[in-house]
Amino acid sequence: MDYEDVLRQYLGELGRYQKLAAVLTVLVGPSVGATMFAQAFLAATPAYHCRLHQNYSSAMYGHPSERLNSSVPVENVDGTWRYSSCLMYNRTGGTSAGNNQTVTSCKHGWEYDKGVYHSTVVTEYNLVCERQWLKELGQSIFMVGVSAGGLISGTTSDRFGRRPTILACILLQLSAGLAAAFTKDYISFLVLRLVAGGAGNGVYYVGFSLGMESIGSSKRNVVGMAISLSWAVGSIFLGSLAYFLRDWWSLQLALAVMSAPLLSYWWLLPESPRWLLSNNRAKKAKLSIQKSAKMNKVTIPDDVYEKVTKPKDEEPGVKSKKYTLIDLFRGPRLRMITITTSSVWFATVAVYYAMAIGSADLAGDPYLNFVLGTLPGMVLSLVAVVAMEKWGRRPVVGGYLFLAGAACLTVTATPAERQDVIRYLFLLGRCAVTVAFNTLAVYTTEVFPTVVRTMGVGVSNMSSRVGGILSPLVSLLAVVWPPLPMLVFGVLCTLGGAAVFSLPETVGIPLPDTLEDGENLGRKQKPKIDKAENSGEFKRDRDLSYIGPVAVSGHVIWDNDLFSYT
Repeated sequence: MDYEDVLRQYLGELGRYQKLAAVLTVLVGPSVGATMFAQAFLAATPAYHCRLHQNYSSAMYGHPSERLNSSVPVENVDGTWRYSSCLMYNRTGGTSAGNNQTVTSCKHGWEYDKGVYHSTVVTEYNLVCERQWLKELGQSIFMVGVSAGGLISGTTSDRFGRRPTILACILLQLSAGLAAAFTKDYISFLVLRLVAGGAGNGVYYVGFSLGMESIGSSKRNVVGMAISLSWAVGSIFLGSLAYFLRDWWSLQLALAVMSAPLLSYWWLLPESPRWLLSNNRAKKAKLSIQKSAKMNKVTIPDDVYEKVTKPKDEEPGVKSKKYTLIDLFRGPRLRMITITTSSVWFATVAVYYAMAIGSADLAGDPYLNFVLGTLPGMVLSLVAVVAMEKWGRRPVVGGYLFLAGAACLTVTATPAERQDVIRYLFLLGRCAVTVAFNTLAVYTTEVFPTVVRTMGVGVSNMSSRVGGILSPLVSLLAVVWPPLPMLVFGVLCTLGGAAVFSLPETVGIPLPDTLEDGENLGRKQKPKIDKAENSGEFKRDRDLSYIGPVAVSGHVIWDNDLFSYT
C-alpha cells in the first residue's frame, strides 16, 4: 500500500488537511510572481535627452522649443522624427544651431520625463545610452539568481525536506527584498535582487511540489492550476502597486513586505507525507498521516500505518538512499524526460519573461498593457483546466505554445507603423505563452518521480532561467533588425510546442514515486505471466490489471498485448 491508496480509501484526495496544504502553497504565488516581473517597472526607461547645462535642471520638455532646437539634434527612429536621446550640439561660444555644429554625447547627464515614472533604477543610476547594456545585464543577473535558486532549493528539498527549504527561502526572500529597497549603488541592488529572486523561485517551486504531493491524482490538475494562477495574480498586484508607487524604492519595499505574512508558515506549513514515505521517515510519516486523519475526521486502522510506512526500497535498518542529480540521467526514459522538459522550459520562459516585461514598452499606457497581458491569460488558464482533463496535458501545453509562436511570427511580419496591431498581437502572444507556462508547471511535476521530483523540477527550472538570462540579450538584436527578437521568440515557441508531444501523457495516472516508476511512466507494462504447474492456465501478476486470459489461435490476449505460450 502506498500514500495514493491511503488518500483514496481513507483520507480523501482533497480533505481538510490536503486543502490546507494546497491553500498554503497557493498563497506563496502572488509575492513571488510580483517579484519576478518587478523589473518591468523598477527598471523602466522613460523618455530622456541630454541635460543642457551641468548645473541646470529642468522638467523634461519644460524648455522652450527654441532652446531644445538649438541644443539637441533630431533623429529618425522607426519612421518618427524626435529629439535625440544621447546626443547634443557641441556648442562653443554663441554658435547657433544652424551653423554646421558638431554633435557630441551628453556632457552633463540626462533629463528624464517624470510624467509616468517619478524615479526608476534607470534614472537613479543613468542606465541609458552607452550604459543601457547595464540595464539588460541587471535582468540577466537576476535570472541567474532565479536559476541557481531553483537548482539549490530543488536539491535541498529532496534531501532535507520540502518544509525546511520553503521556510529558509521565505526568510531569505524577505530580508534580501527589504535590503534592496535601501541600496545606494547599482551593484548592491543587483546582488540583493539576485538573492531575492533565487529565494522566491525556491519558495514557489518547492511549495508547488509539496502541494501536488499532498493531494490525490484526480485533484492535481485543479490545484496545480490554482497555484500557477496565483503567480499571475502577483502580476496584477505588481501592476496595481506600480501605478500608485511611482518611485522604484517604494515599489521594491512594498514587494518585499508582501512576503512578510509567509513567516507564519513556521507554524502552519506541514511536511509532504509522500516525501517522508519516499525517504523512509516512517515515524514522521505516521505522525503526519495521523494528523491528517484527525483533521479530516477519519479513522485509519493500525495495520494500514504499518503497510504504508514499510520501507519500499531499503532493507530494515539500512540507511535511506540519498538521490542526486545523476539519478535524473541514469535511465533512458527519465533522461529523455529531463532533457525534453528542460528544453521546453527554456523556450517557454525565454518568451514568457520577454513578453511580460516588454508589454510595459508597448504603445499606450504601460500599466494597462501590463495588466491586459495578464487577465486574459488567467481566464484562458481556467479553460485549460477543463481542456487538460478532457484532452490531456500534451495537446493543451503544446497547442498554446504553437499559438504564442504564431502571434510572435505575425508581429514580425506586421509593418512598424501599425503599432496598434502590434500591440494586440503582442498581448495575444503573451496570453498564450502565459497559459503554456501555467499548464507546463502542472505537467512537469507529474512526469518526475517523488524521490527526485523537486530536483527534476529544479533542473527544468534552471534551464528555463537560462532562457530568462538570454531573453534580454535577444531583445538587443533589435539593433540589427527590429523584428528579429520576435522572430527568434516565435521559432522558440514553435519548437517547444513540438517537443511537448514527445513527453508521456499523465492525465489520470498516479504520481510516480520511485525511479522505476519514472522509467515505466507512459509505457504499456507487460504483465508477468506464470504458467501453473502441469496446466495450461496462467496466473496474473497481483499488481497488474487483468483482462483475460483468452486463448486465441495459440496466443493469450492480455491488456491488448499478445504473449505466446506453449
